[in-house]
Amino acid sequence: MLRPCVLSSHFNHSLQSSPSLCCHAQALDRFVDDKLDICKAMRDIDMDQATLNKVIAEHFFREGRFEVGDIFAQEAQIPDVHDLKAPYIEMHKILEQIRAHNLEPALQWAASHAGQLPESSGSVGYRGLGSAGKGPRKGPHPPSAFEFKLHALNFLTTLTQQGQEGALAYAKNHFAPFQRTKMKEIMRLMGCLVYLRPTSSTHQGSAESVAAADGGGEGGATAMAIDDDQERPQPENSIANGAVKQAKQPLLLFTLAGTPYAELMSPSAWEDVAQEFMRQACSLMGQAYESPLAVSVAAGALALPPLLKLASVMERNAQDLRSCEQLPVELELGDEFVFHPIFACPVSKDHATPDNPPVLLPCNHVLCEHSVLKIAKGRTRTFKCPYCPMDARADNLRALIFPDVD
Repeated sequence: MLRPCVLSSHFNHSLQSSPSLCCHAQALDRFVDDKLDICKAMRDIDMDQATLNKVIAEHFFREGRFEVGDIFAQEAQIPDVHDLKAPYIEMHKILEQIRAHNLEPALQWAASHAGQLPESSGSVGYRGLGSAGKGPRKGPHPPSAFEFKLHALNFLTTLTQQGQEGALAYAKNHFAPFQRTKMKEIMRLMGCLVYLRPTSSTHQGSAESVAAADGGGEGGATAMAIDDDQERPQPENSIANGAVKQAKQPLLLFTLAGTPYAELMSPSAWEDVAQEFMRQACSLMGQAYESPLAVSVAAGALALPPLLKLASVMERNAQDLRSCEQLPVELELGDEFVFHPIFACPVSKDHATPDNPPVLLPCNHVLCEHSVLKIAKGRTRTFKCPYCPMDARADNLRALIFPDVD
């Protein structure tokens, strides 16, 4: 059985991980009285319960709450749960590796989906070396822009762990396919080679020698650090072949701190790549980056207070909000909740609806059908466009259809 404590834990986790959702929930707490009946702001609508259950289960899987999702799917009797959950299991496995500073699974994923990800347009000669640098890059599709981001971050990690020589080898093996489209970014990455310098202490074995060399001046410290390089043990989780172990974070032997390129090694770079991977993975699954359920809850949290206020006003005037086909006032939820194109008639200021569609006049001006009929005072009468002197007839206009915009 789906325990309340499990659900409570999940929704607390969702609030903490989504600042925007948390903000909307706090706004709801401020404006909604516990004694108010929120059902007054609801309308009775036919809802496909099976689809709603699937959306809820998919939200749990998207958030990585697989235990909660499995229990809910079992109780809601959702069919084909494995097929619904499998893509999110793979996504979260790769996310875990990215956050452990291992980009190899993400690179393999990007290469295998190269034909479906946004390409580095104009890329030619993309049969460069593969992810392991062992031969020509296989596949009929050019690499994606996301794949370049992964290689760029791997290059910087190699640079701070192995120095200029290892980074140059990585660049030769992986940047060739992007030379036409990402040369500006590649040149900036190459600039890091000039400013790279050893860290003050890289591990316990060399800490004393570096500290002793400090007494001879800054140049002596640098020389000692470089001369001692062969005696240093290599980092346990070196990414020379793209693999990073999760046991512990790699030791950084070199740094870009205090240089014009320090921002490239910002701690947020890894989380940015993780979020970009999640965005690309959701896109391939036909899903929006934001959870539809979370967006719906956030929009409802913003809309509920004014709806309750409107319901109270209408109730005092012996009116029922739930019986309205359209809201008597417009609710402003902000641009973040606008997902589809909306046409507003320039004459009546009304939004187009299936019963009041936009129509194209011969002069290429667009009005809503109801506005045209009011101006023409009949379908067979000639009228002048309100924005130019051209004549038109209401029965000789073309209906406009706005396609869905992703």
